[in-house]
This record gives sequence, structure tokens and C-alpha cells, in this order.
Amino acid sequence: MTHSAAQISYLEDGHTLRSWLLTTDHKRIAILYLVAITFFFFAGGFAAFLMRYNLISSHGLLGSAETYNRLFSMHGILMVWFFLVPAVPVTLGNFLTPLMLGARDLAFPRLNLLSWYLFMVAGFVALYAVLAGGVDTGWTFYTPLTSLYSKGHVVA
Repeated sequence: MTHSAAQISYLEDGHTLRSWLLTTDHKRIAILYLVAITFFFFAGGFAAFLMRYNLISSHGLLGSAETYNRLFSMHGILMVWFFLVPAVPVTLGNFLTPLMLGARDLAFPRLNLLSWYLFMVAGFVALYAVLAGGVDTGWTFYTPLTSLYSKGHVVA
């Protein structure tokens, strides 16, 4: 039996949730990022659906203009900062970079896993801040618009 035949595949290393959440394998962490990014993509898409649903009638079906602004902000924040920006570098970078370098794993695998946990915490804090009535100024946070037209205050 050769050395390459004795290695266990990253998909068969463990089948429990604990084995996935405590892994230091760069391929599994890339898959964790892919699942998280897909979740944020669908959450941002749902916000876009609610915006379009609100525009069906002239008076708005979901409430006031602040509700629309919050949905717009949530859609922009989730789609830009939690889907578009990290999608390619994080998933493909984690998965392919060690393979292209010929390395067995990344230099700091626990730090790589910590970055995924921090990404998840940041995503849920951003989602909570918008849902709790915070951000209503769009995803750009431009100072003239945020100071003149904002109705709420941001806690996060």
C-alpha cells in the first residue's frame, strides 16, 4: 500500500458536525465558506424579493419607506460584503492554493478556521443589525446620505 492510497479523503475524514466545525483541513474549510456564502446569497436574494414585492402596489405592501430602505441596505450589505467580495478568493483560495503550491495544508490551519468563525459572526451581526431596525442608508454608507436621510442609529 502506497502513501497516497493510505491517505483519507477530506470528505471521508469524519461525518459528524463536530468533525466539520473543528476541522483544520483547508478543503473542508473552503466547503464551510462555500456553504456560508451560499446562505448569505439566498438571504440577500430574499431581501431583493421582498423589495420587489413591496413595489407591486403604489403605497407599498410591507410598510413605510424606511422598511424599503432597510431591505435595500440588507440586500446590498449581504450581497456585496458577504457574497461577492469573499466568494472567489476565500473558497477557491482556500481550496486550491495549497494544492497549487504542493503543500499539505495552509501554514496556519487553526487561524484559517478562526477566520471562518469570525466571518460567520460578522455576517450574523450584520444581519441582526439590519433586522433590529438599524441600517437604512444603503450598502455604501456615504456620509451625506447617512447623515441626512437616516432614521435609525447603528449599534453594530
